[in-house]
Amino acid sequence: MKHLSAILLFSIISILNCAGPKQDDLSGLLLLLAGGGGGNSFHCGQTVANPVPYSTITNQPPASVSDFITAAGGNNCGSASLVDNDDGTVTDTQNKFLWTLCTAYNASPIQLYDYVSSNCNAGSVVAADRNITQSQAVAFCESLTFAGHSDWILPDAIQLDTLYTTTTPFSLGSFGTKESLKRLGVVWASTQTNDSIVHAYTNGTATQRFVAIAASSTTFASLICVAKI
Repeated sequence: MKHLSAILLFSIISILNCAGPKQDDLSGLLLLLAGGGGGNSFHCGQTVANPVPYSTITNQPPASVSDFITAAGGNNCGSASLVDNDDGTVTDTQNKFLWTLCTAYNASPIQLYDYVSSNCNAGSVVAADRNITQSQAVAFCESLTFAGHSDWILPDAIQLDTLYTTTTPFSLGSFGTKESLKRLGVVWASTQTNDSIVHAYTNGTATQRFVAIAASSTTFASLICVAKI
């Protein structure tokens, strides 16, 4: 099959070359054949492998959020444009993401809050809301089957940063009592620096929206998951 595909590709290239200099057409065709065509070919986020080469201080925000984002590969996302799907998920039509609207809690096993019956637990924060380690958060998202998706992951810092606004302060907090992200305040990111895990501090200021937390079995936060659409 690979040989047949290669022959077919070579034949198409030959035909196009004979027809004249069609570099733009050829580039588009090659991109499509390589799986790069269509709306789902690219999703923004961290492009530098963990650990990100950036130094942080435990329990402190990065000295510069912009430098931290640059170290993770640079902000290649747009500002989120969110649509409530009324099923416990929110679609970001700008960056082609699907977010879980509610955070999770650890009741052995870890579970997402149900926005239908409990409005993402809009009440007071309880211990179980922040009783999830970063490794547990990664495992939970990667094993989650929800809203027709089984490709959920724990978002990286750049993906989480698409949710930041200067007024909310995070845009998943704009859905009334159905949200729990703003209520809870902290969720894990998958981004890891040279010396710490960094998780989003969702009710922080512009310069304090990330906090470095040393990875261990005794450091806890909650989570939201993201899938690609």
